[in-house]
Amino acid sequence: MPIDLNRFIATFFDEAREHLESIEEMAMALDSGRQDPELLNSIFRAAHSIKGGGGTFGFTQLAEATHEMETLFDALRKGRGNADASTVRLLLDSCDAFKAHLERLKAGDRGHDPAIEAARDRLAGYRAGEAAAPRREAPEARPTEESFFASPAAPAPAKAGGYGLFESTPAASPPDAPQPAAPAAPDKFGFFDPLPGSVGAAEAARARAEQSSIRVSVEKIDRIVNLVGELVIAQAMMQQSVASLAAEQDENLAHSLATLDRNTRDLQQAVMSIRMMPMEFVFSRFPRLVYDVSTKLGKKVQLRTQGHETELDKELIELLVDPLTHVVRNAIDHGIESPEERKRAGKPEQGTVGMRATHRGGSVIIEVTDDGRGLDRDRILAKARELGMPADDAMTDEQVWGLIFEAGFSTAKEVTDVSGRGVGMDVVRRNITSLGGNVFVSSVKGEGTTITIQLPLTLAVLDGMIVAVGAEQYIIPIEFVAEAFKPGPNDIRTIVNQPSLVAVRGEQLPLVRLEDVVRLPAAQDRPEPLCLVVEVDNRRAALLVDSLIGQQQLVVKSLDSNLHAVPGMAGATILGDGRVALILDVSAVTRTHAARASMKVAA
Repeated sequence: MPIDLNRFIATFFDEAREHLESIEEMAMALDSGRQDPELLNSIFRAAHSIKGGGGTFGFTQLAEATHEMETLFDALRKGRGNADASTVRLLLDSCDAFKAHLERLKAGDRGHDPAIEAARDRLAGYRAGEAAAPRREAPEARPTEESFFASPAAPAPAKAGGYGLFESTPAASPPDAPQPAAPAAPDKFGFFDPLPGSVGAAEAARARAEQSSIRVSVEKIDRIVNLVGELVIAQAMMQQSVASLAAEQDENLAHSLATLDRNTRDLQQAVMSIRMMPMEFVFSRFPRLVYDVSTKLGKKVQLRTQGHETELDKELIELLVDPLTHVVRNAIDHGIESPEERKRAGKPEQGTVGMRATHRGGSVIIEVTDDGRGLDRDRILAKARELGMPADDAMTDEQVWGLIFEAGFSTAKEVTDVSGRGVGMDVVRRNITSLGGNVFVSSVKGEGTTITIQLPLTLAVLDGMIVAVGAEQYIIPIEFVAEAFKPGPNDIRTIVNQPSLVAVRGEQLPLVRLEDVVRLPAAQDRPEPLCLVVEVDNRRAALLVDSLIGQQQLVVKSLDSNLHAVPGMAGATILGDGRVALILDVSAVTRTHAARASMKVAA
């Protein structure tokens, strides 16, 4: 009976794209000047795999084009020629054409594709030592965003590399033998991981490709996660219903409930771990970005990454790419100086952008660091005043850096493929806070800038503090709660027509009444209030509630997909008694109420 190959096509597309991403990552190592035979072999094998699959499914153009890449690297690994910057450019352009062709094939378009035919011709011409047709360059990058970094300088034009590498190229000889890479040493960033453009990175890519795995559709995983979430809710409801009865009358039932609770939590954690993906899936996209942007701007930039194994929920991984892309582009375009400017400042010509991911408690911390010119405090203050924003010379550096995240602070006038793209750092902050995270900036003039992003491990489960206001209960993510206390009669300062403040060990914090946030009517007989000190986006505020109910791990339900967005709320959950409780968006609440309070007090 003939085999139906159509059911394997989806797997082929996934694997082909992984091979292309691996080729892109390994391509950057070719520009290091070392001719690593195993690196050349790996690129050869990846191209061979794509060619074989393309031929199997009748994708003739793809098979022919990857055959040319395979033949080219077969020659290189046998010592006929050396790879250099022009080889890297050819590889990256070819991978772009292959990826676009794969998308056409996935969409069902089996027609003739001129782009992949042109890529095949360039590969064949390069291998034959012929001058290929000039590559169409992107429009010249023009300044589109006013830089708030110190001492801006115009970038030097990039030099284009030519093809025809194999003309008069001697065969490889023992002076040409690959030299072992120098052992990694920590730099000013504390990075030990190999550069993406190094042999070590290529070896890491090969190791990832060799790992055994089972391909499961995202829909199946999401369904299991949802079912386990419902199981956790049902278990909590049963626990609340019969726990007191079991404790008093039936020791075996109490023990069974405790066992069920423990196993349910273990099952939930195991299922959630299926959705967790290493940050490598994010980091692997940036070597190509850094290479392209720095080349276009005529800058020398290396990317260093650390924490590839740090895991994050798949949904967050996908939503994190765009904000990080903007931050990295911004660091290269406005942060890293031109080689000439760096030499005048006594720096190496090559700048460094670092990306580091670590776990901290129930959060993931991602840092994007550059060793560029740093932020210009005076320039930021001047621009803020020009835009009518509250700006004072007495502001701390931290407060000044925070101004770049304010809406309207970006001055982009045109969209290009380098930076700007019609969005500013305010969009970065909005995207991060929408994921339940925070973003911070630190900078030293002349030394560099660090953007720190804090995110929860997952959007599906959170540890929450259950609080009561009147007869209603609300959830506050516990990661934002610094402390809780009962204010004394003289701790709250109330002035007519002014916001209230509460004294916390000598510090006056703006007081946010949760009943005002959720618009509950004032009640006459309420217990003595309780203050929760919450901290987010480097802002502290005191949240006034009636009482604390307890702490619990909760399953998060989206309001957008199940109902509609509710201002000030990040989602909802189902409590053990079956009631629905809203989850407070602490970042939005403190930003709105605390900022309003600060402005009124200052006035």
